[in-house]
Amino acid sequence: QSLKLRLIIMAIYAMLIAGAVSMVYPLLLMLSISIASEPDYHRFTLVPGYLYDDDDLWSKYIESKYAQISTAEKASFRIIGDWSQIEPPVIDEAMRGRAEKFIEYRMSRPWPREWYGLGHVGANDTGGHPPHGRAWKATIFKRYNGDPAGYSRDVGIPFKSWIQVRPPHPPLAERHFNFPQNVNYQVLNDLKAGAPPEDRIPVNLDAVYWKTYLQRQWPDIDKYNTAHGTQHLRYDEVLLMRRPPKAGQVRVDWEEFVRFELNLAFIRLDVSVTDKYRALLAQRYDATIDRLNGQWHTNYGSFEHIALPQGIPGNAHAHLDYAAFVKDAGRCPLDAMSIYGPRQGFEAYLAEQRGVPRNQIIPQALPIEVVDYVDFQGQTTDLRWEFLTRNYKVVLDFIMLHGNGVRNTVIYCALMVLMTLTINPLAAYALSRYKPPSTYKILLFCMCTMAFPPEVTMIPSFLLLKRFPALGFAVAIAVGLLIAWAAARLLPRVPEAVRGVGSGVLALGAGFYLLPRLFGDQVAYVSLLNTFWALILPAAANGFGIFLLKGFFDSLPRELYDAAEVDGGGEWTKFWTITMTLSKPILAVLALQAFTAAYGEFMMALVIIPDEKMWTLMVWLFQLHRQVPPYVINASLVIAAIPTLLIFLFCQNIIMRGIIVPVEK
Repeated sequence: QSLKLRLIIMAIYAMLIAGAVSMVYPLLLMLSISIASEPDYHRFTLVPGYLYDDDDLWSKYIESKYAQISTAEKASFRIIGDWSQIEPPVIDEAMRGRAEKFIEYRMSRPWPREWYGLGHVGANDTGGHPPHGRAWKATIFKRYNGDPAGYSRDVGIPFKSWIQVRPPHPPLAERHFNFPQNVNYQVLNDLKAGAPPEDRIPVNLDAVYWKTYLQRQWPDIDKYNTAHGTQHLRYDEVLLMRRPPKAGQVRVDWEEFVRFELNLAFIRLDVSVTDKYRALLAQRYDATIDRLNGQWHTNYGSFEHIALPQGIPGNAHAHLDYAAFVKDAGRCPLDAMSIYGPRQGFEAYLAEQRGVPRNQIIPQALPIEVVDYVDFQGQTTDLRWEFLTRNYKVVLDFIMLHGNGVRNTVIYCALMVLMTLTINPLAAYALSRYKPPSTYKILLFCMCTMAFPPEVTMIPSFLLLKRFPALGFAVAIAVGLLIAWAAARLLPRVPEAVRGVGSGVLALGAGFYLLPRLFGDQVAYVSLLNTFWALILPAAANGFGIFLLKGFFDSLPRELYDAAEVDGGGEWTKFWTITMTLSKPILAVLALQAFTAAYGEFMMALVIIPDEKMWTLMVWLFQLHRQVPPYVINASLVIAAIPTLLIFLFCQNIIMRGIIVPVEK
């Protein structure tokens, strides 16, 4: 009850609490990072802010939706700097009203596929973690029955595995782009058609105009204002007009951009230039319609039957011919050209709703940021659940889509536990029951195996398994047992150690010297690589396990064995009924150790199992760690720890007895 003793006890409790915190804090931090993403994983908070703060959730939503777009496109969507620095927009009533009108327009009719990209697909360096990226990859995997070689043949890219496969990110506004007819874009287009409208990324032609063309000519807005006589504060105030401007530098800019850079999908031509278009085609194909049909894969009867395209022609040659016509100022006059994209469609919708001509609608930039925020506010609960589970879905999808990792791991762990609970108890039982004179030396040898880390024996084990003398071992064991039995009968006075060494030398000579020379290496040696034997045999006998079991078996009452002999019990009965039954606690400890070692093994498994079809779960997770960000790695570590935790909880009572009983003995 003294103050000094109380202080000592308080200090002990304080150290225990500090130790507990130091153990639990890293675990909680790992769990927190495992449910984070690019905007917030570096904050190292125990509870991610997006679970309770909508501002943090907003930045994660924007990152998820727009992660795949390029740096230039980020600027066009006013996404500047780090994802974590994105803040919700300040919205007034007028902005919200315009955004709601745009949402009505978006819902009122289907959009052409060239008008928008698909959000929540994922960046190329992260493999498609958002939902549409995962759906794209799962669809591709299913379509090819898990065979990356078939997919590689169709797309013309030599993928070695599904790890390298990524969703496409089409540059919709660029002149050269035309939707390819390959499986990548077929699946992407199907996903776009079925995705909710709020997941669309509209092509912002105004931003494409000033970002890819105007800023090349005038790097800052002041120089642009000087050249054009305007007073814009920012480039995002510059709009790409639907029709060519009347005169001046702005007309020159419009013509250069539309004729030579804008994707043909957004260009419309007056039907009055149809004859000039046909004349160009006749000139390019020497007035021979059959030549055009051969290139276009069509069956026109004459050039007079060809209609003027309004958008991208389907055939590649037709695309080039139409692009040549648009570039030809002599045949395609500027005033016959116009632009039709998402903003122009929205303006036509507003004019229709108000019952006024289109030219009475004042052009304004698309309210993309406000629309995104309105969409975001309607799905905060779903977004939190998505971000909470996304990284774990990525890991589980990876495990299920790649190889037979789960099956191989289950088989490997089961065989490893079975071998551990068979070989080690048999060896320890022999040393404990019969007490040979060389018991101490054998135990010393077993303990010496613990002095070498697994990395030291990795290469020798690989070479041995590559040319494994299976028949030589069988012959050596048979010859050794035969010689040992004969020597015990014929030379009983010779010391046991001499007989054992002599039998071993003769057995090794017969199995590993005579056999290869008599029958050749093809018979004597086999390769165990890419088999479960290669995983199991190097760790089948454990020196520490034999030592531990031998000590536990020695503590068992001898009277039980004597009683079994009186009752007529054989050696197998003594081993199984008495020894193994009473040793369940220590066997459970060894089984858990064997499972943990087998389940966590990846380096040795990677070295001796070159075939991906035989890789275990840890090898696949190692491959995953090389291509994903830290937050997905933490999620994979959490998932990888679950089986060991479950087995420990399931066997907890037995394991605790294994810890307590030897101490009490």
